[in-house]
Formats: sequence, structure tokens, C-alpha cells
Amino acid sequence: MAHAAQNNKNQIGNINITPMVDILLVLLVIFMVTANFLKKDAVNISLPAAAAADPNVARTVQVALFRDGKIFLEGIETTEKDIVAKLSRDVKFRPNMRVTLSADENLAYRSIARTMGIIKKAGVNKIALSVKR
Repeated sequence: MAHAAQNNKNQIGNINITPMVDILLVLLVIFMVTANFLKKDAVNISLPAAAAADPNVARTVQVALFRDGKIFLEGIETTEKDIVAKLSRDVKFRPNMRVTLSADENLAYRSIARTMGIIKKAGVNKIALSVKR
């Protein structure tokens, strides 16, 4: 009996969770950092080729124009009115905002020019055309 009472005195009654919290915080930081490097390629579009392309395209607002006339803003199908409304609102907070326009290579130039006019109407002064390398 004396031996059983002595074992109870040596047992630890609580668990130190500090190392587990440290590991979870490190994992959280790793996930937050790597989330910035994920590329948003939700739209499958046939882009024209070019000899050189701008590497800073990832920090822009993406507008995609399809052959059938559908317009996507950041991967979500939208209308021209919605594009003007959203870009007008965003340009107030980011005056030097740049929009990257991706258009199907078989699309008529007038459709691309019209979409660029819509983007300009929203107040965006920097428009880039997306091409594949």
C-alpha cells in the first residue's frame, strides 16, 4: 500500500500544451505565407503568344473575355455594369490599380476594345493585356 501511495505523488496531474500551441502557430504562419503564392487559374482561356510578358501580372485584377461574349471578373462570370461598379469602388481605394485583360486569341478586336473602354469608364488608367509565353 505504501508503494501505491508513493506512485501517486510522482504522477503529473496536468499536461503542458505550450509545445503544441507553438507547432500550430508555426503551421498557421506557413499556410498564410504559401496562400499568397497560389495562382488563380480558374478560367481556361486560349491566350495569344508573345515574346515577352510582364511578370507582375499576379498583383492585378483579372478580367477575362471569352469568344462567346462572356466576361469574367476574378474568375466569376459578371456583366458590364457589375464590372464598372466593382472597379469604380476598388479604384477609390487603389488609385494606381492595374487590370489585366485576358481575351481569347480568336476574339474580334472590337470586343477587346469595347471591354477596355468599360474598364476605362470605371476609372482604371492601367490596363495590361495578358499573353502566354
